[in-house]
Amino acid sequence: MSKNLVLLMAAVLFTGHCASAETVIITNLPAYGASNQLAGVVVDAAPAAYKIAVFIYVQGYGWVTKPTCAQPLTSIAPDGSWSANIVTGGSDQLATRIAALLVSTNYNQPCVNGQATLSTNIYSQAIASAIVTRQNPGVRWLSFSGYDWWVKSSSGQVGPGPNYFSDSTSNLWVDAQDQVHVRITNRSNVWQCAELVSARTFGSGSYRFELNSRVDNLDPNVVLGLFTWSDDSAYADREIDIECGRWGNASDVNNAQFVVQPYNLSGHLVRFAVPAGLTNSTLLFTWQTNQVNFEGLRGSYVTNPPPQYVISNWNYSLTVPQSGDENVRINLWLMSGLAPSNQQEVEVVMKRFQFVPLASAQAATLHNATRLPGGQFRFTISTQYDRRYAVQTSTSLLTWQTVSTILATNTLIDFTDMPGPDRRFYRAVTLP
Repeated sequence: MSKNLVLLMAAVLFTGHCASAETVIITNLPAYGASNQLAGVVVDAAPAAYKIAVFIYVQGYGWVTKPTCAQPLTSIAPDGSWSANIVTGGSDQLATRIAALLVSTNYNQPCVNGQATLSTNIYSQAIASAIVTRQNPGVRWLSFSGYDWWVKSSSGQVGPGPNYFSDSTSNLWVDAQDQVHVRITNRSNVWQCAELVSARTFGSGSYRFELNSRVDNLDPNVVLGLFTWSDDSAYADREIDIECGRWGNASDVNNAQFVVQPYNLSGHLVRFAVPAGLTNSTLLFTWQTNQVNFEGLRGSYVTNPPPQYVISNWNYSLTVPQSGDENVRINLWLMSGLAPSNQQEVEVVMKRFQFVPLASAQAATLHNATRLPGGQFRFTISTQYDRRYAVQTSTSLLTWQTVSTILATNTLIDFTDMPGPDRRFYRAVTLP
């Protein structure tokens, strides 16, 4: 490494919610149809005190314990790594969902073999979990905000609505600025709605949806949904909602609502108004074990926003759902399947989705610096899973320029910068 190149340990520029939490990460997800081993790593957990409980979901059959009922738990190596055979019989290679739960060594739940859902008892014993949907044939997939998503499609009318849902690129697409466009279209006199579903389960944390279009002027029959959902009926499908719409009442001064389902119970819903003409807003909720905090902001997310930035906020602390196998969903649909009252197609643009875990942020560290033959500079960043980092460079330590923003999908990230001045300083700033 050139003596003129210096690496700095980055400082955290904000305060998190709580201490570092145990985390389980899937680092090797076998492709659909393959028989490779599932593998991963645990972080901030003493390997000898825990095991991994692995389950797969095969459509038409249900959830199954893996590797086998005789061997329901997988050991964790001293370095935190683990691996499990998830193809041990039947049509295992066709599993569409994979779940890896970090559990204590005294975990003792019945073997799962064909159940439609994993029980709440299983989830309640999980210290941490990683649950993901594998890309599989017949489903359209896309990448948005650093995450994988699949697009809902239906041949008939389904909920919500009911409506027809289309996976056409006319209904859902990502533009060159990595913004997702969600659109209700009319094709051959049939109204078609759109829904995007995250591949993975996020669990407790902050869910932030930044919009780049107005929602105050949505047709009274149109609803924009930003929410979590599980096909398991426990905790009312684990549905936590932010919904924009007037529910058929064009004269309603409110045009949005925060909801923890069931919506018709007292204290489970609060309506509010997104200001007229506002094109950039952030709607979010922070899901904790004992409460859900909702907030609507003007512009992008900021910590401790000044009062003039706040559109609305609400703290819910009644029956808080326990995380399970829920996904994040973004949809645009028609109330009761009714056509827009103005007969016009509808589009909403989302600038980004962000998930931020509850655990306190820690400073990233930069190491293993190397200058490559072509003049590029490479180093490794030690990160926290699911955190975002701004990689910045400076020649003077007085002014800094962001060269990249990174979402940590593992605990180590290799970064390569383009050739530049011989004397450069680097830092990785943990974003709020």
